[in-house]
Amino acid sequence: MSIGLYKIYNRKRNMAKIYNEYEEVKKILIKHDVLHKDIDQLDDSDLMFDLYKHFQEEMPYGTQKARTGDPDEYIYDKLEDLGLPLGEQQL
Repeated sequence: MSIGLYKIYNRKRNMAKIYNEYEEVKKILIKHDVLHKDIDQLDDSDLMFDLYKHFQEEMPYGTQKARTGDPDEYIYDKLEDLGLPLGEQQL
């Protein structure tokens, strides 16, 4: 495989991974009926626990244990990075 094709393949694979994560997180938000809420209204403990479980593998250990970072803040940052339509009216 040439370098150009390899880069295209990796880019498509990364986009698929991001899309899959977007859909998984969206399912969690829908399950808790909060997709339409603003990010600062996401304070349900069951919701945050489900999101914590989803992001736990990639979350730094110190953040997981709330020693070097805030797990909730990490989750909020990840939600914003995914570009989920939080706070927007759903049709």
